[in-house]
Amino acid sequence: MNPAGEARPPPAICLVAGELSGDELGARLMKSLREERPDVVLRGVGGPAMTRQGLASLFPLTDIAVMGFLPVIARLPTVLARIRATADAVIANPPDALILIDAPDFTHRVARRVRRHLPSLPIIDYVSPKVWAWRPTRAKRMRPYIDEILALFPFEPAVHRRLGGPDCAYVGHPLIERLNVLRPSDEEMRARESGAPTIVILPGSRRFEISRLLGIFGRTVEIVARQSLGAEFILPAVAHLESEIRA
Repeated sequence: MNPAGEARPPPAICLVAGELSGDELGARLMKSLREERPDVVLRGVGGPAMTRQGLASLFPLTDIAVMGFLPVIARLPTVLARIRATADAVIANPPDALILIDAPDFTHRVARRVRRHLPSLPIIDYVSPKVWAWRPTRAKRMRPYIDEILALFPFEPAVHRRLGGPDCAYVGHPLIERLNVLRPSDEEMRARESGAPTIVILPGSRRFEISRLLGIFGRTVEIVARQSLGAEFILPAVAHLESEIRA
């Protein structure tokens, strides 16, 4: 209740993911936010996982989930238009906070546009850019438009303090919640005991990556299979591309 005795409106949070890995993070974040505040209003940009949590994305995530020089150039007009559309949607209907989820090439451009129009809006970056590995000057450059970073690794807050970056808090890596998935099953343990190798194939999660790389992976599998009898090959696939990968 506010001082006048009127009920406060539910909190509104805008989440912006830029690729499928961020979509998975965003979905878990949405679930956790609703556990804390069942009445929270969540909107923004996301993919299939966030959609399953009830997000009505402003546009399909595939519009902006591109990587590599030529694919980015080919999709640049669309990507720039989506940056403007996302920022304009936030500005037109300001939330209580804006949460960016990874994909800094997209999300940070949204943040800078929003900051110019809504200087007091809290902007949170979920997943720190790897300033500890390359381009360390990015940390300081983020300060004008990022208020808080939610870091996946425990050493990242100290890195941002040293580099002059925004406030940063360690929140843990989402894989901690899925350790049971990473442990070998009984079938996998038996395969190990038999001496047969298990080989994981990782062509990527973007359609253009798969279309360009899967043929190379396939030829490699043929070579390895001839030299290693009994090898088992595993190819994890995102759900919306599974049929294309199988084909």
